[in-house]
Amino acid sequence: MKLPIAMNRRWIRGLHEGLGSLDEGDRLKIMKPAAFQCSSDIWKLCEQFLGKDIESVDDLTEGWNLLRADRGLVGSWVKEGGLFKGVFSECGCPLVRTGLIELHPVQCRCSQSMMEQIFSRAAKRDASVKLERSIARGDEVCEFIIGFN
Repeated sequence: MKLPIAMNRRWIRGLHEGLGSLDEGDRLKIMKPAAFQCSSDIWKLCEQFLGKDIESVDDLTEGWNLLRADRGLVGSWVKEGGLFKGVFSECGCPLVRTGLIELHPVQCRCSQSMMEQIFSRAAKRDASVKLERSIARGDEVCEFIIGFN
């Protein structure tokens, strides 16, 4: 069966536009559950590249940086004091990278929620994720700042 990719892209574009018309809180409520599966997948991949179980945020970011380098993605996670900062020159979302969906600002909320989940798991406490800049919103890079409560 040949998948109607162009039709699916148009449908998802309409969904993104609808989500984009919601207030910020509602967008996050919708995108947070969507991000859960990605956080599990990223966790497993980071452990594979790290070669061991993730036991800390340092382990997570080391494994994630190895994964990004293997995929040829520019940018990395760095530790700055008690915060972690990621600056990336392209969207890392596999759905965007494979062309299944077009880049849209609502995807940033999915990434933000995924990072909140995965960093909270690694830190064993709540993480907060601030999206400083976003390619989908017209910036040259995506920049995320991770703090802990």
